[in-house]
Amino acid sequence: MVNVVVKDNIAEWRDHVRAELNKLAMLQIRVGILGSADGELLRIAYVHEFGATITPRTARNLAIPLSPSARNKSPRDYDDAWVLDNGENRFLVRDKHSRNGGDNLEFLYLLVPKVTIPERSFIRAGYDTGKNKIIAACEHAARAIVFDGISAEVAAERIGIAGVGVIKQYMRSSAILPKSSLTLASAPNKTKPLIRSGRLANAITYEVIKA
Repeated sequence: MVNVVVKDNIAEWRDHVRAELNKLAMLQIRVGILGSADGELLRIAYVHEFGATITPRTARNLAIPLSPSARNKSPRDYDDAWVLDNGENRFLVRDKHSRNGGDNLEFLYLLVPKVTIPERSFIRAGYDTGKNKIIAACEHAARAIVFDGISAEVAAERIGIAGVGVIKQYMRSSAILPKSSLTLASAPNKTKPLIRSGRLANAITYEVIKA
């Protein structure tokens, strides 16, 4: 009779898994518009996330564009423009000659002393809406450490990618407060709030740091 002694490495595997899970617990995963983004984009993100009241710094009024062409220009670009005050609102307009020889007005900008932009939270609200998906991503990442042998760093990367996907999905959903009629007037083909050029959504990213 031959005795065969089989040794398993369950203790080594257990110690490795425990170490990686403990390491994962010590990592922070930040998702959103991070500090590495440029200052203008950070300001835009902040205004949308929390809302803001904007006042002019040097001029008397803010000029809100009323047409797509005006959005890409400044009031100073119109030498023939003049101010129309109808008793309720002030507009920057110019005379526009029609094909039949008549004259009418082209409304370029609405002039207002301040603008209040409502809160359109996409990071906090996106997390609240999609937290179950993030929890599931955390569970899958932890299982991958146990059964697939991935590292804590790789697991954290997977969770970060899932978090970015949740925020971007929420940004493109119908849950966010719709654009105002004035905003739609200057960009009629861009009806999705927060999505005009895609720059803000494309800036959503993540980083993994040690707690």
